[in-house]
Amino acid sequence: MNGNADLCRAKLLFFRWDGAGNMNVHSIPTGAAPAGANERLGPIVFAVDAAYAVPLATALRSVAENNQSAWPLDIHVIHQGIDEETKRLIFESLPARSAVIQWHPIATLSFASGFSTRPGVSRMTFARILLPQFLPQTCSRALYLDGDILVLGALENLWNIDLGEAVIGAVPDYWLDNVVKNGPGATGGARVKRYFNAGILLIDLAKWRNERISERSLDYLDRFPTTEYSDQDALNVACDGKWKILDRAWNFQFEPTQAIARIALEQKLAIVHFVTNVKPWKSGSLSPNVAFYDAFRSRTRFALTRWERARSGLKRAGARLLTRSALLRAAWSCTKSAGARLNVARMNRGAKNA
Repeated sequence: MNGNADLCRAKLLFFRWDGAGNMNVHSIPTGAAPAGANERLGPIVFAVDAAYAVPLATALRSVAENNQSAWPLDIHVIHQGIDEETKRLIFESLPARSAVIQWHPIATLSFASGFSTRPGVSRMTFARILLPQFLPQTCSRALYLDGDILVLGALENLWNIDLGEAVIGAVPDYWLDNVVKNGPGATGGARVKRYFNAGILLIDLAKWRNERISERSLDYLDRFPTTEYSDQDALNVACDGKWKILDRAWNFQFEPTQAIARIALEQKLAIVHFVTNVKPWKSGSLSPNVAFYDAFRSRTRFALTRWERARSGLKRAGARLLTRSALLRAAWSCTKSAGARLNVARMNRGAKNA
């Protein structure tokens, strides 16, 4: 660490305590764990804001349905702005007695006020850096999941992976791994051996704390506040050479034009990750995975009504028509330009022959 170490420590302490000396970070259990709660899997941690209530409920539903042997699941949600009624609806979106949810509100994200994010990316992404602060010191490991995922299989095999000396287990980023490992980062920052996607992280909490991953990530962001992929860049630098490569089935990232249902079945994918801005839950989304995603959402308290589904379908049809029209207009423009050039050429030939 350089001279910013004290600043990083100050940020971590400020985040955890308010001016009156009270904890800002606390847990609000939703439901009580039945006697003999299963501890083979968890804690599982999400970090979302209020705008991600629907995908959070859908992701949690997919986790619960495919991990019944690990009920009740130990779920932790780091959040900003999710009100009590929405919490209730999210909890009621899960099968009875399938999970215990602890809510950890972030009172402020001011520690990240000087850091930039890509368009459409919530500032809640920076909460991942501070994840261990929300869990008891007695927790030896945690599984972090982004909100824009669906879990399609049991997670116990992932949870039980031996990390060896690694701080985390992660899957290489589908797009950025080959680019970043062969050259400097987008902002000229430090190079890394390999580049992981931070949407699914299996974390050894003790090693994370010992290696000061939170502090080192904040230090990187202080030096490169406009780094293109925000906290993901910072975590990659902090964990460089200290992470284990996991099979891509645990974080399957794919092109937004790919239909995932058949691929998921054929390749036995455990977690699919909707990494682009083409999100299947958005009204009017042009994603080919709208129906696939809606099959999970429809079993939550946020299921679309008939009117909402019809309106989304109309918006989708309109967007496709506009896209097709744009292509037609472009083709017509090219045709007119070619015709005009042909007429000019003919006129020039006529003038020469006169």
